[in-house]
Amino acid sequence: MSVWGKIIGGGTGMVLGGPLGAVLGLALGHKIDKVRKGDSKNFNTFQEESNDSQFSQYNEQEKQLAFATGVIVIAAKLSKADGQVTQDEVKKFREVFDFDPKDEIAIGEIFNSAKKSSDGYEIYAKQLLSVFGNQQELYIEFINSLYKIALADGDLHLNEEKMIKGISEIFKMPNNLVESIKIQFFEVNKQYNIKDDYKILLSSPNDTDTELKKKYYNLAKEYHPDTLVSKGLPDEFLKFANERLSRINESYDRIVQDRKNKN
Repeated sequence: MSVWGKIIGGGTGMVLGGPLGAVLGLALGHKIDKVRKGDSKNFNTFQEESNDSQFSQYNEQEKQLAFATGVIVIAAKLSKADGQVTQDEVKKFREVFDFDPKDEIAIGEIFNSAKKSSDGYEIYAKQLLSVFGNQQELYIEFINSLYKIALADGDLHLNEEKMIKGISEIFKMPNNLVESIKIQFFEVNKQYNIKDDYKILLSSPNDTDTELKKKYYNLAKEYHPDTLVSKGLPDEFLKFANERLSRINESYDRIVQDRKNKN
């Protein structure tokens, strides 16, 4: 069963509890008032320091459910950031995440329930922080997904970018890392800029060839499918990780060739 089917199955809200579970309960007709032991504090209060005791209670499947649910809920919040929800944005969400047509109505209910909720995006991002802890790879893919949704209408609005950056700050992601994710969406079908390639690799023109190669290998290792799935990334999101890995490979190749041409 896909991760979307598991969410719609109804048990996810009880597993997650907190604000994400509440949205599922309202959307799917379940009353969610049980929060896992120890989660109440984590879901409603931003913890300045994450530690293993906060997120080790979640297994791989539960992290996958949290990831997918979080994408639906926060994407709904993001769709309102530019002042309106267009049919293109809703359609893009369905196209990007490629779920079974029979699940569209239920997922649409979750999406709409999140839009109507008076809660801000922050409370949901903080809940995800409590689930994932310091697993940066999951945050990268989450932000990657949000940029896809934000650009559904072909433009990144100021309020949308502000929200994405706000979420990344809650996730404690460095600014240069967020910028490296954003850049890849603005170079499709355009002339590539070697400066952007360095940003994609979290590198610098001043890095030696050895330093550059080490940073490249570290990124490639992080994006190995087995690594991401073991950390809680649903299989349905692997294609996005592979797209980013492909972009990382292309950037590295261009930088290497550029350096050869200058020698």
